[in-house]
Amino acid sequence: MKNSRLYIVLLSLVSTKGMGQSFNGTINPVISIQSVMAVSITNNASSTINFTNAQYASGYTISNFNTFNIKSNQPWRLSVSAATPNFSASGSYASNNMPASVIGVVKSGQSPFKQLSSTDQVLATGNRGNAGISGNSFNMDLMANPGYAYGPGIYTLTIVYTLSAQ
Repeated sequence: MKNSRLYIVLLSLVSTKGMGQSFNGTINPVISIQSVMAVSITNNASSTINFTNAQYASGYTISNFNTFNIKSNQPWRLSVSAATPNFSASGSYASNNMPASVIGVVKSGQSPFKQLSSTDQVLATGNRGNAGISGNSFNMDLMANPGYAYGPGIYTLTIVYTLSAQ
């Protein structure tokens, strides 16, 4: 019985001694935030353009051709260019020299149209945030105006969009 009382007293001393201790100091967490930039593009219209007789002279404009939604944690710019200086042409009478500049693009509500080339041109700029931030969601208008200078055929061109930091 004497031994069991001694153990109880010792256990009680050990457990109360540990409960009275505290820590006083600082902790310095480190957070590393990487660059985040994303663009989603929605085609709002067919990418195939068929001209009527009147449109050869004045061009064919498609309002709101694409919708862009940008998410970025830094100020951004969206540039546009053509993958090649000229359209790829097929057909017996197709012209091999139709330039990318036949296509013009502009952020909806702005002017003038930027004629495409193989050199990047700034289409839009904006601030950090998601698509809910003013200016980070917008539409683009497209205009095609080959005139009468190029023969009948099927013409294709790849448009390149590049999202980068300002």
